[in-house]
Amino acid sequence: MIDTLKACHDKGVHLGIVSGSDLVKVSEQVGKSIVDMCEFTFSENGLLAMKFGQEFARQSFKDHLGEDNLKKLINYSLRYIADLDIPVKR
Repeated sequence: MIDTLKACHDKGVHLGIVSGSDLVKVSEQVGKSIVDMCEFTFSENGLLAMKFGQEFARQSFKDHLGEDNLKKLINYSLRYIADLDIPVKR
């Protein structure tokens, strides 16, 4: 697979990685050299954006919502999940 990605890259194909995992996990899974070779890498569900291994954008729910609103969202979500009527709850 690595050889195929490198061959595509060498022919001018733009490569990118999209993952819900953080950058450390992505690098473990595909290798840092592949992350650095890809034109774009979007990790953490798109919250961290990189181009050729260099960060160019980062978002944060906490920074966007603020600490108080984030706590409200988390508390609401946890209550909602706790109150779900599912067949087996352990």
